[in-house]
Parts: sequence; C-alpha cells; structure tokens
Amino acid sequence: MNITTSIINTSLKNSDKGLVIDFIDLVVNFVEPDNYFGGQIRLTAEEDGISFQTTTEDLATLAITKAKKLIAESQVVVPDPEPEPVPDDEPAQSEAPAN
Repeated sequence: MNITTSIINTSLKNSDKGLVIDFIDLVVNFVEPDNYFGGQIRLTAEEDGISFQTTTEDLATLAITKAKKLIAESQVVVPDPEPEPVPDDEPAQSEAPAN
C-alpha cells in the first residue's frame, strides 16, 4: 500500500508568543492497486503539537497517524430505510382488519 500526503492549506495567528501556526490541512491518500481511500486531516498546535520547527516529514507522519486513528475508532452507521410512499388511490394498511 502506498500512502501519500500533501499540504493543502495553512493558517497562522498572532498569540502572546507572537506569530504561530493555527492549523495545517493535509490530504492523506491510502492507495492499493484495487482500493483507494483518502481524506483531509487538520493538524493544530494545540492537538498535535505542530510548530514552525515541525518538518514536512513530521507533518506527513502526524497526518497519517491521525487518519489511521480516526479510521480505527470509526463506527459504521446504517440509517433506517425510508418508508415507501403509499399511492393516494390505495388505502394505507396501518390497522389490522376488524373481525
């Protein structure tokens, strides 16, 4: 499996320490010959400890680790099917027939 990352967005902010990184968005793609999965990951100084000293390689490693964790902790949610509409010319069968 090949895993690729690319930085797509960065944001800086002023703080009491001066100019700091607010966040960096990366795209992480997991690619196999027959399968593909990808998505966007946001790294922040508060959550992920990134700073101006964080290398591009470190950003890629952090993004891949965060993506794997999100995938591992995810839950499959299957919504209930929507009821099929009843045409107006047919009576609704919501009640059992009286005996």
